[in-house]
Amino acid sequence: MKINFTKVTLKGNFNLNISSLKRVNSPFEEYLKTALIELKTQELSKKSQEENIHILFQKVEESLGLLEKITQMPLDNSSSETTGDYLLAQALEIDKIAETFSESSLKSLFKELAFFIGTEAQKIKQGYYSI
Repeated sequence: MKINFTKVTLKGNFNLNISSLKRVNSPFEEYLKTALIELKTQELSKKSQEENIHILFQKVEESLGLLEKITQMPLDNSSSETTGDYLLAQALEIDKIAETFSESSLKSLFKELAFFIGTEAQKIKQGYYSI
């Protein structure tokens, strides 16, 4: 049997309307984010306190630098969600690492910075700074 491909015609619309697609947060995605943060926290708890402080300073500096850049550029919905998710993950990591410290003013400082970054991340994610 011979198939003549010139006679076979498929008509289909393969164009996607990106604006009609909505992002749905799945429970698996949330679980995966939480599991990755826990895994990273376990790795960080094995390090010395000096290494953890250095990592915290880097994360805070990077997060605050990103927040400063956001004020100078317009955000659309997708970039605000992505940036908000990233900053929220950073804030959660800062908070988890700060939990390993003994009670001190340094621990309080890092926990307050994590709260501030997390709050701003939620604002960005919800579109407060979107155009």
